[in-house]
Order: sequence, then C-alpha cells, then structure tokens
Amino acid sequence: MPKSVTESTVEDAALHWFEGMGYFILNGPDIAPGEPAAERTDFSEVVLANRLRSALSRLNPSIPESALDEALRKITWTETPSLVENNRRFHRPMTDGADEDAEELVDSGSPA
Repeated sequence: MPKSVTESTVEDAALHWFEGMGYFILNGPDIAPGEPAAERTDFSEVVLANRLRSALSRLNPSIPESALDEALRKITWTETPSLVENNRRFHRPMTDGADEDAEELVDSGSPA
C-alpha cells in the first residue's frame, strides 16, 4: 500500500524548493504576533506589509515613496468581498498589461 502524502511532506518539499530558488526561509512561530521578531500584529494580517514594501523598493529603487505607497495600497486593498473577483482584478494587469506606473513594479525573475 502506498504511503499517504501529508501536509508536512508537501510543506517541507515546497520550503526546500523555495530555498533552492534563493528565498530565505523563516520558522513561522518566530515571526508570529507577540514574538520579539513579529512581522504582524495579528494573524488576520495576511500580507507582511513591511516585507512587501521593502521588496517593491528594492526592485524599483528609482521610484518615489508616493509611488511605493500607492503600489502597496493597490496590492493589499480588496475592491469586493469576492475572493474570486479580487483574484481576477489582481491577475488581469499582470497578464494583460498594467499602466505605465505599475509596470515597473513587477519583477518576475527575483525572489522578493
């Protein structure tokens, strides 16, 4: 009888894969709310905003702070209560082309 695949097996494989691509892997509990190295105030914060802003800044060193703020707002703000519709709205500019200001914020070749 074949072994069953567990969530931890898939998670470990994904972490090794991302690490091999150059991503730095951290232990979730170490950056959880309430810990000294916390990266969010509570678990309802899905996006690690400081990391996202830092990545946007690193990928786009010549754009002004106001453009970084606007990009962060556009990425993290949802327009509708529908997850499917929000995913479509987020995906569309990446596949169909974004406006000139947003185009330089996408870098598909580097880990953020």
